[in-house]
Amino acid sequence: MNWIDNIVFNLINKYNTDNIYELCKYLNIVILKLNPSSILLKNRKAFYYRNVSNKEFIFIRNDLHPVYEQFILKHELGHALCHPNLLYAGYSSSGKLERQANYFAVKLSIVNFNKSDLEGMTLKEIAAYIKVPYDILEQLCE
Repeated sequence: MNWIDNIVFNLINKYNTDNIYELCKYLNIVILKLNPSSILLKNRKAFYYRNVSNKEFIFIRNDLHPVYEQFILKHELGHALCHPNLLYAGYSSSGKLERQANYFAVKLSIVNFNKSDLEGMTLKEIAAYIKVPYDILEQLCE
């Protein structure tokens, strides 16, 4: 997925940050934290939406652990940047587009790490160290 690597690299070079909240601000993507029972979320953790006038939103539950929230926001940003023809997407872990968004989120999460930092660690330890859900990292390593 070299094309996703290029998107992440160019994004960080352009805005000089890997902070998900700053990136969304620079890209004019509005983050709206909602009650988990909100009808907009449709029982999901998050939902990306691009309307016909190209305004972009990420709706996300307001009760998530901050580390998990950041990963999900990175995932949804992945949809915004990797799938420009997509009008909406809900956070999920299955399907080609979801796998690409997960890959984007992982790449954005590890941008400041050297491979040598991770040597000798188990996959669970790596997931905890780079603050990525273990099941997502495991899926991408298959």
